[in-house]
Amino acid sequence: MNQLSPRQDARASRQAEQRQRILDAAIVCFARGGFHATGMQAVCAEAGMSPGGLYRYFRSKEAIIEAIVERDRAVIPAMLGQLLEADDVVEAIIEAARQFLVGNLKPDGLPIFPELYAEAIRNPAVKAIAERCDAEVHGIMVRVLERGKTLGQVDPALDAAQAVRLLMALADGVLLRILYEPDAEIDGLMPMFERSIRRFLAAGEPVR
Repeated sequence: MNQLSPRQDARASRQAEQRQRILDAAIVCFARGGFHATGMQAVCAEAGMSPGGLYRYFRSKEAIIEAIVERDRAVIPAMLGQLLEADDVVEAIIEAARQFLVGNLKPDGLPIFPELYAEAIRNPAVKAIAERCDAEVHGIMVRVLERGKTLGQVDPALDAAQAVRLLMALADGVLLRILYEPDAEIDGLMPMFERSIRRFLAAGEPVR
């Protein structure tokens, strides 16, 4: 494998920093004004860059959206892959859900969730991007639930694929509720969220 020279390494590092700067600025703009209403000029202004500088990294708004989704997607295997080794599958799922929810409760970025879904409905290109991310999460989580069944920790009668869709919908719903109703604190919702997951996945006698 060819190694980068110090000059090439420094250039690659600067490019990565610039991409990160653009993506962070775009998240702020999309959360504030929505994907549809936000133009590239707004992202340029937020990032403090010229249009020429921005277009060196991203050719279109869709390319920026794709990079945002792909950036989040990059951490999925490492985060969810740990669940395939967990001794207690259900508790590991709950902890992963907590990390997902708390990690995404950022004032500047939280509104991007409903915007992403809304744009995916309108824009086939964005939908394809989001579906790739969802498919990876779904695939890993199905394997996790099947492992939980094998260990006797998850209800063997559950359809794993459909169960994962419901779990993903629950997590998305909590974020949407907090966005819609700021007084709905995660610390108040989380115990009931956890209880719902335990009851839903429980093998044998229902969890009380």
